[in-house]
This record gives sequence, structure tokens and C-alpha cells, in this order.
Amino acid sequence: MRKSATLLFLLIINSLLVFSQCGTDPTSGTSTYSGAGNIPNSYYPATASAASGTSSITLGSRDTRGATTALAAGDLVLIIQMQGADFTSSNNDSYGDGVAGGNASGYSTTNLYAGQYEYNVVSSFSGGTLTLTYALTNSYYYRTYASGGIRSFQVIRVPRAYNVSVAAGATVTAPAWNGSTGGVVVLDAANVFTINGTVRVDALGFRGGGGHQLNGGGSLSNTDYVFNSPLTTPANLSGAAKGEGICGTPSFTLITGSTTVSSGTVEGYTNGSMGRGAPGNAGGGATDGQPSSNGFNPGGGGGANAGAGGHGGAGWYGSPGNGNVNSYPYGGFGGAPLAERNIRRIIMGGGGGAGTANNSTSASEYQSSGACGGGIIILRAKSYAGTGSLNADGGDAVGAVGGGTNTDAAGGGGGGGTIIAVTRSNVTVGLTGVTASAKGGAGGNMDNYYDHGPGGGGGGGFIITNGSFSSTSVAGGSNGFTRSGSTSGPITNSYGATAGGNGQLLTLANAPGLFNASNVASPCGVLPIVITSFTATLNGNTTTLNWEIADAIAFSHFEVEYSTDGIHFALLHNIGYHDGQIRYTDFHSPVVAPQNYYRLKLVDQNGSVRYSNILLVRQRNDNSQLRIFPQPASDVVNVSVSARNWQPAVFTIYSTSGTKLQQQTIQLSAGINSFVLNGLSVLPSGIYLLKTSIDGQQQTVKLVIQSR
Repeated sequence: MRKSATLLFLLIINSLLVFSQCGTDPTSGTSTYSGAGNIPNSYYPATASAASGTSSITLGSRDTRGATTALAAGDLVLIIQMQGADFTSSNNDSYGDGVAGGNASGYSTTNLYAGQYEYNVVSSFSGGTLTLTYALTNSYYYRTYASGGIRSFQVIRVPRAYNVSVAAGATVTAPAWNGSTGGVVVLDAANVFTINGTVRVDALGFRGGGGHQLNGGGSLSNTDYVFNSPLTTPANLSGAAKGEGICGTPSFTLITGSTTVSSGTVEGYTNGSMGRGAPGNAGGGATDGQPSSNGFNPGGGGGANAGAGGHGGAGWYGSPGNGNVNSYPYGGFGGAPLAERNIRRIIMGGGGGAGTANNSTSASEYQSSGACGGGIIILRAKSYAGTGSLNADGGDAVGAVGGGTNTDAAGGGGGGGTIIAVTRSNVTVGLTGVTASAKGGAGGNMDNYYDHGPGGGGGGGFIITNGSFSSTSVAGGSNGFTRSGSTSGPITNSYGATAGGNGQLLTLANAPGLFNASNVASPCGVLPIVITSFTATLNGNTTTLNWEIADAIAFSHFEVEYSTDGIHFALLHNIGYHDGQIRYTDFHSPVVAPQNYYRLKLVDQNGSVRYSNILLVRQRNDNSQLRIFPQPASDVVNVSVSARNWQPAVFTIYSTSGTKLQQQTIQLSAGINSFVLNGLSVLPSGIYLLKTSIDGQQQTVKLVIQSR
């Protein structure tokens, strides 16, 4: 083996975090769900705002559709902001995000509250007042439409369990979102979460815009982006309802499986809940090309989440058969994706907008409705097992089907929901037999006529995990179709309708722990942005520090800190955060001390801070290239190895009989590299071999595991 006069040895301290678990966990037993329709959570609507740093929330009555267990001291709860986002409500193409030109969709980043959430523990609950054990890290907002845009949040009781098992054939679900509560499944296992059945929140999220039969009237323009419904302006008898989303709730909605459109008492969106503008992640409703009769029938836009919703199809234009899709391309705009999505901010899929309807009846008008978005699943466990599924797909629009004389437009598909499945510590995750799906829903077909608007597809959802699923899908939903050329033509014409955009799968490199910015000593809080990797490579007298964050969120900056004793740290460099950037590099030169410690300080915009693990670099004379420590190991082993140049290396653990047990590929840089092999806790106590090939040389060391 080649001898080096000086080898630089890198140790990562505290690589495995076993995170605080927010209250007292059970130490034995299994909660088993069998059969269909299990609803494990209890849901309470908030009825007043609650500020960060406080510990009291005013709640309404428990939702009787959920579990019957009332809140009590010691219970684990999740607080989550469902709606709360400002948007531009002007009647032009700046509707939504305030940007002129392009899509009339989106929201303002000012007063964006939707999607914030955190865990906490109940101290007491009496008379509608919930007192928490720990101060809130986020502020939560409640406001009815009458006093401005809708803001709503709910408190969800999370049943504690040691083991959780969803039996084969069983389903765990939530009540559908009703504007105050529902749409979310939250489960926690101190040990193993076995999924052989299905956790399902398909189409239980934000509601679709309700189709409504209208025969025209009023002073509306065929290019309007927003206007009041006939509930508040009786003369407005044209157009179609927007979907529901983070910015508000329209006057007309339809829940999954219903054939009756619900009518509210307020508009629910500033300046009106009808028309093609798309507020936030909700799909826009159609604006009819002939307001006097509401007879041109364009389609509704798709809802959104991580992927954008598709555009609703074009309307009839008064001269049949020539297929001029550009004569009236004023279907609903698709909802906008939530750009700020991350593990600290998650939303349900937006509802699709409705298509216009003039030939339907009160019994068939629902067929022009938009579909509901997917709900939210949040799971935490020490590890997972099983071959079941997690489903949070957006709903498919009903479409104008089976209506006989119904020749009206179709609605947009629902946006895919959100799935979080993470472990509490860096062990073998165990999700490799489980599937996860948060697809966008399909836009509705207009299959009884031709040259009328199909619906836009729903945008794909958001999946977050620190493991690997058997398969995942965050695909956008397909757009609907109408007949081509005649009432008997094939249903193949998209007629201006577009599919939803694909969503996002976010894979974390490490298990995320709970964090409370208001009280860093709190064991509760939110699943934070995590540093997915932080490494140091020493070459000569220069240390190169590289780190990567799980996703891009607007915090303030990084501070790289340095120490020679691992206790007293001083600022080395300030590194600014750049919007959208997830990878960063810094250098320390010359390195002259015998040992050198490094850590990252993450500074949020509100001044709160978090720290990374600590890296230690020290000089030693040693002939060995491949070293592991500690020995014996239990959950993890730190590996230190030198390389001449940039190269991938495969590290494989074998039994002494030669059976391959675990394998991981690591990208090495020139110099001394350090990383962590985790997941050793699944291996029995004993002696193993760790083998690799670097710079063309085979290297093997003995690995001793002593299980805890």
C-alpha cells in the first residue's frame, strides 16, 4: 500500500441524530387498522388567530366526521394553516400574481401563510381554549371573507402509537375538506409503521368549482377575468365558478362523489368567485364568450400544487364545424404551483374550475364542475415496512357525460396532494415495498357535442421522504377532450385544453427532526429545512467545505464557524443565501492547527438560528487509506478515505461468508473524504467486512457491529 507522509483525517461528529419526539411516546403495543374507512384523527377548526410565541388557540367544536376522541392533556397535535394567501384581484391579465401578461393566475408572496404547520403537545383543553405545552413557532391566522380574504387553520389530534399497522386490504383516510377541517391524515409511530393496506386522501383536498346552470344576462364582458356570482349579484347569469384553494373558497363548490352543487352565502374571493382568472393554486372558472346566453361553453382550468394546472378548453364560436379553436380561447386558467413549497410549507391540491353550463338542469349541472384536489398525508416513524400504498391523487373531473341533451362544458382536474413519509432517525427507512402517488386529476371530457370546452388537467403533487419508495408518481393530469367535427365524431379534440404540469419528488439525505424557532429547547415544532449533506475535503493546507440544503426557501444567510477545540467557535465567513440555490461551497486556508472544527449556522429571516453537525479535521501520520470508527459500531459508522482525484466509489458490507448485505455509492473528491454509513442497526451483532475500490486499489477493513 502506498505510504503517505501525512494523511489528513476527517471525522464527522454527531452524524446520526435521534430526534426529540414531542411528548412521551408509548413503549409497547401496536395500533392496527383493518377494514375500510378508518379515520384515526380528530379535527378542530380554529376560530381566532394565534401568534408565534404564544401557547393558546381558540377552537370550535370537534368535527363529528373524524375520530370521536376529544383533545386531552398530553395529546400530540398538528397545527396547520390551510388557507391564507393574498392575490391580485384586478379584472385583467395581472389577476393572481400581479404580473401583467401571460397566465392570469397565482398569488402574492406578501401575507403568504398557507401551508405552515407544526407539532405540539396539549397542556389542557377546556371551553374551546387549547393550551399548548410549548410556544408556537409560527403565527396562524383566522379571518372570514366578510373582513377580507379567507384565512383558516385547524388543529388535528395525532394518536400516539409504538407500532402502527395498516393491514392488507385496509384503508386509512380523512373526512373531505369542508372549508374548516379535514383533508389531512397524520400518524406517528415510535417504532415501526407497517403499511400493507392503503393510506388514502385522493380528492379529499380543496373543492372543485361547482357547475351551475345559467342562461345569461347582466353587463358582463366575454373577456372578464373575475366577477361576482349570482348569489351576490343576481344579474350576473353567465360564466363559471373558480375552484377552491389557498386564497379562498368560491360561492359554488362540489365535493367528490356528490351530484349536488353546494351554494355558499359569500363570494369567498375578493372581487368575485366567477371567471377565468385562477387565484392561487385553484383553477379558474370559464368566462363565457356569449354572456347574454352563457352558450359558448369553454372549459374550466385545472388545480395545482407542485405542478401547474392545465388551461381549460376553448368555447363555441357561433359557426360550427371549422374547428377554429382560437376564436374563443377563454377557458379557465390553470392554478399556479406553490413556489415556496418545502418540508416546512405544504398544501392540499387546488380544486379545478368549472366549465360554463346553459343547457343543463338542476339535476345535471354538477357535470360541469371542477374536481377536488388531493389531501395531505404526514407520517413519521422510526422505520417502515410493508408493501402497501400512500395515495393523495387529485380527482378526475366529472365532465359533461351521460347528460342526453346536456351539451355543456367540462371542469378542470384537481391538483395532486402532498405526502410526507420520514423517519425519526437515520436508519434503514424501509419504504422500498411501498408505493406513493400524488398525481393530478384528469380534466373532464365534453363527449356529447363538439367544439365545446374540455377541462384542463390538474397539476402534480408533492412527495417528501428520506427513503426510497417502490414507485412514485407526481404526474400532471391529462386534459379532457371533446368530439371532433360532429356530434358523432371521435372524442379526440383537446380544443385548447392542456394537461397539468408534473409535480415534485423531494428525497432528503437525512431524517428531519422537529424544530421550534420560538423556543430552541422545545422538542416540538415543524419538520425543518435540513442540510442534506455537509462535508469537508482537505487537500494540502486547504479545507473545502461543501453543503447542500434539501430545498430552496428564503432564509437569510449561512455563517461558517471555526474552532480549534470544538467548543468555542468563531465566525469564519458569511455566505449569502441565493434564491433557488441548494448547493454551496466555502474554503479555509491555510489550515495550520493540529485539529480544526467546522460547523454551519443557518440564520432565518426572523433571526432564529440552527446549527449543522460538527466536522473535525486533524493531521495524523498513518499508512492506511481506508479507516472506520467507532469500533464497535451500532447504528452508524464514520468512514474516512483518501483519493487522488474526483471519482465515484462503491462501499459494500459483506458477511464473513461473502454474502453482500448493504451497498452505497459515494462521490469522492481529491484528498481526504469523510461520510457516514448508516442503517447498521438492522444487522445483528457480529463481524463483517467493508470493501471498496479507490484509485484502482481494492481495500477491505473489518467492521464490528454491536447492536443496541
